Amino acid sequence: MRRYIDWKKRKFYYNKFIWVGLSILIIGLVLINASQLWAEEPYYKGKVLILFNNFPPGGSSDVWTRLQSRHISRFILGQPTVIVQNMGGANGIIGYQWLTKVAKPDGLTVGCMGGSLAEEEATSGFPPGTLSLREANVIASVADADVCIGRKAVFPQGYKSLLSPTKRPFVIAQQKRDDTYVREASIMNLLGLKKGPDYTQVYGYQGANDLYLALGRGEADVSTSKVSGYRQTPLQEVKAGNWVPLLQCGVFSATGELIRHAGVDDIPTIVEVTRELTGKDPSGPYYEYLKWKILGKTTAKFVIAPPHTPKEILSLLTEAWRRMVKDPQFLSDQEKVFGIKGENMLFGEDASRRVQLVLDKPAIVDKVFEELINK
Repeated sequence: MRRYIDWKKRKFYYNKFIWVGLSILIIGLVLINASQLWAEEPYYKGKVLILFNNFPPGGSSDVWTRLQSRHISRFILGQPTVIVQNMGGANGIIGYQWLTKVAKPDGLTVGCMGGSLAEEEATSGFPPGTLSLREANVIASVADADVCIGRKAVFPQGYKSLLSPTKRPFVIAQQKRDDTYVREASIMNLLGLKKGPDYTQVYGYQGANDLYLALGRGEADVSTSKVSGYRQTPLQEVKAGNWVPLLQCGVFSATGELIRHAGVDDIPTIVEVTRELTGKDPSGPYYEYLKWKILGKTTAKFVIAPPHTPKEILSLLTEAWRRMVKDPQFLSDQEKVFGIKGENMLFGEDASRRVQLVLDKPAIVDKVFEELINK
């Protein structure tokens, strides 16, 4: 009897056999390739990662950078050796220019920038050829706050002595005649104090250490430090009875309320001080300027990578910083240095948006700046 052959069915099984064979071959090739990748050493193994700070050693941003340098290696695959490099000048702009123009985009140099550069760009403008922060590779940012400190010999009752200091006019020392200079004048205006009879402003100091020396020598009576810097030399002088905290500018809560920064929650905000000394809440153009400056402190310090750094490395570094700020050892160290217990950073797009908000400043900021910068 002649056997019937179902050619269509046989063709189906042949095709199935071929596809199964091809699938096995493809999977095998993938596994071989993956094993080769896994055999490769992590990119950062045996390398040195430079955390580059744009201010001289000793200031608040340098302290913040060194805090991160003690921990970040544990969260980067390959655990590179981490060192800190400083380059001060021009209120942080020289270091920022070096990072964005000279540093190699290989992931081995990461900028830990201070100096409120977003405010600098928004008000004074960056020098020609300087990369706009709108285009920067922002990995993370941290909110900070300004703390006004004074010599106790001049302000024996702290902020309550602002309206009746033992020395009149008292001297406010600053680094530059810039938006920070205008901020101090705005604070004094909110308190009803006038330049000339009540206070004077001097500038030209190169960094935080020079400002602290000016207070120590008695050539200045008031200066301002960020929280991270306040908890170093100024806090030691406060404990020694030489200096006294006057007020803090504060930070904005998620609901838009101005509250005390967690790292200096024993120091009253400008709102509290104004309310007590003048009997009313701060308002008007000077307060609007001050609120923008406070918003700028949400980007007072940030972590960035040089332009053209590969996306894969940016993702790796961003994830490393995300993990670090949740680490108990890091949080314990952060509390010791800054008095801040919890997470205190924004990442990636969230951090970039904060920078954008500062760069998109309201018109009133320019009006107040023009009014006070030359007074």
